[in-house]
Amino acid sequence: MIDPNEKKKEVNNFARYSSISFQMIAVIGVFAYAGYEIDAHRNSKSPIFTAILSLLGVVISLYQVVKQLNKEK
Repeated sequence: MIDPNEKKKEVNNFARYSSISFQMIAVIGVFAYAGYEIDAHRNSKSPIFTAILSLLGVVISLYQVVKQLNKEK
């Protein structure tokens, strides 16, 4: 028989980890959009700012994930 407290803990973990993924998507999306807008404003032929800011968004979101996972321990 499953303990109700353990089941609640599993649901809380699922909610926590799924919110981390949505946070990653949001951060990467904001940085990619900012890069896209800079490239559009500068009339760039190659999307260099989109690429750079997208990678920066990935690095920042991974840093936030590692920081949040280490905080739980």
